[in-house]
Amino acid sequence: MATKATAPQIGDMYRCKKCQFEIHVTAGCDCKDCSVRLECCGQPLEKVTAVPVQNA
Repeated sequence: MATKATAPQIGDMYRCKKCQFEIHVTAGCDCKDCSVRLECCGQPLEKVTAVPVQNA
């Protein structure tokens, strides 16, 4: 669960460790006491700072 300090903001990226599903936030949350849950494969998505490298 996100808290105000970690509420999703524009530009944030979240990724599933298991299947690599990824979400890029295009509109942030500024509501009081934000409680966003981002889950995939039965586990919370991990906040990431970069797009994974794709080998051609």
